[in-house]
Amino acid sequence: MTCLSDIDLATLHQHRLEEIFSYKLAWSGTGHQQTQYNDLLMRHNASLKRQRIIQHTANMASSRAKDEASAGDCVATSPGNLQAKSQEEPDDGYFDSTTRRTRSGTWPRTRSLNAPSPFQHFGPCGRIMKNSAMVMQIQDPASQRLTWYKPPLTVLVIKKKDSQVLPPFVQLVEWLVQEKHMVVWVESAVLEDKLLRDDVKLEQESSKFQKVHGQYAGVRARFLALREKLVTFKDGRDDLTDRIDFIVCLGGDGTLLYASQLFQQSVPPVMAFYLGSLGFLTPFQCDNFQEQVTNVLEGHAALTLRSRLRCSIHRKGERRKESLLHSVGGNLLIPSFQRQLNYVELNNGQTGKAGCNNNNGHNNSILVLNEVVINRGPSPYLSNIDIFLDGKYITSVQGDGLIVSTPTGSTAYAAAAGASMIHPSVPAILVTPICPHSLSFRPIVVPAGVELKISISPDSRNTSRVSFDGRNDQELNHGDSLRVTTSIYPVPSICSQDQISDWFDSLAEGLHWNVRKRQKCLDELSDLTASGSEDTLDDFDNLQIYDA
Repeated sequence: MTCLSDIDLATLHQHRLEEIFSYKLAWSGTGHQQTQYNDLLMRHNASLKRQRIIQHTANMASSRAKDEASAGDCVATSPGNLQAKSQEEPDDGYFDSTTRRTRSGTWPRTRSLNAPSPFQHFGPCGRIMKNSAMVMQIQDPASQRLTWYKPPLTVLVIKKKDSQVLPPFVQLVEWLVQEKHMVVWVESAVLEDKLLRDDVKLEQESSKFQKVHGQYAGVRARFLALREKLVTFKDGRDDLTDRIDFIVCLGGDGTLLYASQLFQQSVPPVMAFYLGSLGFLTPFQCDNFQEQVTNVLEGHAALTLRSRLRCSIHRKGERRKESLLHSVGGNLLIPSFQRQLNYVELNNGQTGKAGCNNNNGHNNSILVLNEVVINRGPSPYLSNIDIFLDGKYITSVQGDGLIVSTPTGSTAYAAAAGASMIHPSVPAILVTPICPHSLSFRPIVVPAGVELKISISPDSRNTSRVSFDGRNDQELNHGDSLRVTTSIYPVPSICSQDQISDWFDSLAEGLHWNVRKRQKCLDELSDLTASGSEDTLDDFDNLQIYDA
């Protein structure tokens, strides 16, 4: 039996043209498709012109009706009647009888990833208070497209530390330098890779390495010819802010997390190729990278803005030092106050090496793409962690720890701990306990704009450890607090298809989401329901179903 689609191909094509026109996207189709798009533009302009004429006529009729009513004449034609008459006129074909109409006769919703704007009147008396200061303009994530206001010139190529990634890495770098004439940045550790160097003393290496080194002779020769044209950087030493226009990742999800760590403010667009094991965040394949990269450089790509969390650790000693500074006022230090500062710095000297603190001052923040994890570390005792939301106490976690993750991180550690998986375009923060000693503590989702404060309970038996995307592990002591909120700097991840298709393909291919053997149709079970009590399951398994 043939199953017809709800929307035929012609209607679907018309629908896509309308979306492209509505989002004002660039359109470069075939000659016939371009003619349809131009015809759609002309019809839309004509429709707008006719609507303006109808509105002007309605306004004139309304003013004339007021004059005639005051003179005692008969009832004038209302604007609603004019609108009804205009609807009886022949349509221009912009929406005909079949356009976007499903088989059930309903009209599908506009394809927007944002929720519909709620109706603001509740019953005969209630409504939402008007507040012009709180009105925000939110762009539909489905319409987020990459555009370059100037041609990209510099590209950062990040590769996985794996010998199998070297051939596509060298091929990509060679193509970017020779064909696209771009300035390519690589990590300084790439130049130290022994497989890409010809000055390695092979007699001091193992026989296995000597064999692999010989197999990569061609790749090594091509790389050495490009080595002088590459620009290198070292993580923790060089600042890449405003130096990189475009990022290409070769590997698994860890390469994208590493790129996020390198840019603690604005992040250039990231194009991730799958060369790892899971590849949940890497939608591109390396087979035809030339065509895919060219399309991105020309601005033909959709974007998924992956939100990040801004995390900062506030140390107990630092708060005390700040309070002492404010108490005396200015820079004048009395002897007793200077001794108190020396005591604070002596007993809290370890705070200077925190991952959220650097040379720019204390209490600096770090941005994470997946999650920040607070756990009990090597201690045998339960973690006892207090959670505050916008300054209000929410609950305490008694268990192995706590995960605070982004929607992107909802498919990582949080998913293993039982949290729901959330699309990265949803603005939210996930709070997931790790093995809580409670049967009723379920993971929760809070709005993206709140600030979470996480601190060690005063009666906790031990301290905790905190890590950011699996890095910068450090201790969280009594009196310290961790502040977490959504950052204004997301990671613009380039889509292979679109935001929805890429995510569900990753769920299916990477996590095998909802994979199950299909249930058989009811016809195969009819003999079982009609069988007697003497039939067994073995007899049912031996049944043969014949087509009519």
